[in-house]
Amino acid sequence: MKSLRLVASIVLLANSSALCAKTYTPLPQIVFTGKTVFIENETGDATLQHAVYLELARWDRFDIAASRDKADIVIAISGPNTVRAVATSGSSGGYPSQSVRPEGDPVPSGFTRISIVDPKTGKPLWFSQRKTDLSKSRTGFLDGLRDAMEQQESHKRK
Repeated sequence: MKSLRLVASIVLLANSSALCAKTYTPLPQIVFTGKTVFIENETGDATLQHAVYLELARWDRFDIAASRDKADIVIAISGPNTVRAVATSGSSGGYPSQSVRPEGDPVPSGFTRISIVDPKTGKPLWFSQRKTDLSKSRTGFLDGLRDAMEQQESHKRK
């Protein structure tokens, strides 16, 4: 009976690491071939942009582009209080009409979304979300991107 429990425990432990491994949505090829990145801060919080900038500088995989036009990739930072341009109609007195809604899924309160955006079309290609607590940590915003890249590169090598 003890040996059966031991075998069951070993099998459970061996499979738990496979269950805990995160699987990421495949990244677009531009992320692997791109050399320059522009950070687009849609949160209105300069602290978040600075944290992402520092992580990119430490990572040393991409050069920071001065503008969206000069970038191969755009990394957009958004949160629950994202600042977005909203079209207005001439008859609404400057306020958006009821039918105008921001594009995309809202970011949950307390989270930050890092998106890879096509600089030419503005369409989001990939995203990662993480809980934001700047009082505890000012790093880790690009962990999802790094992990997804490593995962995809390791699958290509096999």
